[in-house]
Amino acid sequence: VEADLRDTDAVGASRSISTFIDDLSTWYLRRSRDRMRPGAEAVDRESAFATLHAALVTLARTMAPILPFLTESMYGNLMGSIGARDIPDSVHLTRWPSAEMDRFRDPALETAMATVRRAVDLARTLRSQAGIRVRQPLARVWLALPGGELAARDELVELLRDEINVRDVQLIGDESELVERRVKPLLPKIGKKHGAAIPAIMAAARENTVDYHADGSVTLGGVTLAPDEVEILATPRPGTAVAHDEGLVVVIDTELTDDLRAEGDARELQRAIQDLRKDAGLELDDRIQLWVDGLPDAVAAHLETVAAETLADAVDQGAAPGGDGVTAGSVDLGGRSVAIAIRRRGSAA
Repeated sequence: VEADLRDTDAVGASRSISTFIDDLSTWYLRRSRDRMRPGAEAVDRESAFATLHAALVTLARTMAPILPFLTESMYGNLMGSIGARDIPDSVHLTRWPSAEMDRFRDPALETAMATVRRAVDLARTLRSQAGIRVRQPLARVWLALPGGELAARDELVELLRDEINVRDVQLIGDESELVERRVKPLLPKIGKKHGAAIPAIMAAARENTVDYHADGSVTLGGVTLAPDEVEILATPRPGTAVAHDEGLVVVIDTELTDDLRAEGDARELQRAIQDLRKDAGLELDDRIQLWVDGLPDAVAAHLETVAAETLADAVDQGAAPGGDGVTAGSVDLGGRSVAIAIRRRGSAA
C-alpha cells in the first residue's frame, strides 16, 4: 500500500487492502472460529482476539489516507475504550505503521503459509473435478514441495490436514512417486541419429524400462536421449488425482471406503443441525436436545462427535415430540432422508 500511495496509485493501494480484508475474513477469522467461541481455552481466546484487534487497528491506519471518515469511526470504536494517555485521539494522528510492522515479519513462515494455501486451493480443485464434496473426508493427500517449506512445521501440516479434510498428509520430495510416467521417443528426431538402435529404444519404451536423469534426459535400451528427443507422459495412478502449480504437486486419494463415507455423512448431519440452530435463532453457546430419526448405523457411530460439535446434551434416535420450541428438518445422507429436530435445553415441552 505504501509503495502504491507513494506512486499516487490509490487504485492499486485499494486493491491490496481489499486482498488483505479477504484474507483476514476468509482465512484468519474462519480458521480462528473455534479459538474465539465461548468456552475456548482462555489464553488462546484472548490471543486470537488481540491479534484480530491489532490487525483491524493497523488496517484502519493503512486505509486512513483513502477513507478518512470511515477509518476515523473504526479507530474510535477500536481504541476509544482503552483510555491510555499515550494513544492518539485520531487515526490521523497515528504514525504510518510499516516501520513497526517490519518487527513482526517472519518471511519463512509467510512462505510456508503461502504454500499451505496454494496446496489447499489445488486440493479443492481436485475435489471439485472428482465430484467429492468438501465435507467428505479423504484417506490421504501427498505433497511434493518446492524447497521443503513445510519441513519441521508440524503445526502447518496439521492445519493443512484439517483444511483439506484428510486423515493423513504425506510430504514427499519426488513427483515421480505421485504419477506413472511413460516415455514416447520422438522418431523424427532420433531416427537418423540412432537408426540401428531404434528397435531396442522402442521396445524399452513399450516395456517402460527407462532411467530418468536430473537434466531431463532418459536412457532407453542402453541409449541416452536428450530432453528434446522424447516426450514424457505423466498420468495419475489409479484412484488418485493430481494437480500442479509452479513446482508444487498435490495428489489426493479419491478412493472412498465405507468408513470414510460414513464420516462424510456425519459431517453433513452436523452441518444440517447447525443450520437448524440458525433457523431456531439460537445463540452460539445455547445447549440443545437433538432427535435423529432414520440414521444409518454406520453414521450413528459418529453421533457422539456430532453432539459435541453441535452442543447437544441429549440425543434421541427416534421421532421428535410435538410442542413449542421444536425446530425440525431433514437431511439427505447417501440417498436416504433422515429427519432431525432440535430444542433449546430448558425450553418448555
